Amino acid sequence: MKTNQLKRETLSLIDVMIDQANCGPSGYWTDDYEGCGNPLIFPEFDEGLKHGKNVSKKHYLCPWDTYLLFGNRKGCSSSGCYHRCSIREARFLPTELLKTVLERFKDNVISGKYDNEGPIEPLLTPDDKAVLEKEKERIRVEKETEDNKRQQERIRKASKLLEKYAEDEEAVELISAHYGDKTSIQTYDHGILFFDPEGMSSIVGGEKLSYDDYLDAQLKSSKDSRYYFLRCYHEAVPLEFKGRIEKITKDNVCFKRIYISGMFFDGVCFDGKEDHVWMCKDAFGDCNVGDAFSFSAEVYRYLKKGDGKSIDYGLRNPESIKKIDDYGLPSDEELQAQEMQSIICETCYLSEHCNRFDCILNPPKKKRRNNKKKESKAEQ
Repeated sequence: MKTNQLKRETLSLIDVMIDQANCGPSGYWTDDYEGCGNPLIFPEFDEGLKHGKNVSKKHYLCPWDTYLLFGNRKGCSSSGCYHRCSIREARFLPTELLKTVLERFKDNVISGKYDNEGPIEPLLTPDDKAVLEKEKERIRVEKETEDNKRQQERIRKASKLLEKYAEDEEAVELISAHYGDKTSIQTYDHGILFFDPEGMSSIVGGEKLSYDDYLDAQLKSSKDSRYYFLRCYHEAVPLEFKGRIEKITKDNVCFKRIYISGMFFDGVCFDGKEDHVWMCKDAFGDCNVGDAFSFSAEVYRYLKKGDGKSIDYGLRNPESIKKIDDYGLPSDEELQAQEMQSIICETCYLSEHCNRFDCILNPPKKKRRNNKKKESKAEQ
């Protein structure tokens, strides 16, 4: 009885998919493979996809199971979908062929062909597969052509900047590929580069920057920006800052060194330090040279206009300010060890299964790996 009810529910959904085959294929979930539920066919999936909610529809079988669609045993109708799903391939089916495949699936459900284990006839015939491959190639060529057009347009718009950095192979490659895109790229020589033009609005003092100036300033700043402030701005949450006042002017104070305690978005914490950081004096009240404070603050980007235009990171809007007696700074050796440990963890074959707090390698093995890193560094 339960199976018959699921069949009826599945058939009613398939009828909707057939009627709206021009909208592409749909699965039955929002949290499954690529969010397979298609909101153009079933509007209720839209809410789930936008807010990460699990919206699902009861069904007997899915026509996009790899085994049902291609007759490939990699897919198995009895073990669920996810990595066994071929909806990505089904998205290349032309409307009329998609409708035909859904009708075949409907007939097979009604006739009971899927009720028992055993060999099945795939929904796609050899001719259908040929049509599918031809459509995939057509779309690939179309996309490649469109991408080439966009890149040529980017190169045309970025001609002055490309000319300026003609000797910098990495910069030329990145500008040619991403000029004007809403993206950011982690680079080898230039750190993180932000290509989204809207990012210019977050630069304090950069109101008059052109887009070329914005990229130029980032390229100039790559090796001079405050590394740990940059981390807090882009990939971590600053937890606490500590500093001792070195200079006082009418409006500002300068901290000789700032101690940084931060946490990456995956929960791993780190320490850092930066030198000679200027902040607004008002928040620190009646202070004197030599006073030390702990506080929280916002990390921000600003335009430096001294030796040409470049972008750096600073602190503003301090809160939870407390006067303290003393504080310790991590040594350069400790910070280097912290970076080395981070590299070891990131390259560990168990990294995807580790919480980054308690190492799941047995201690002798971890010790051997650390020793190898030290020996390698000594040889260099």
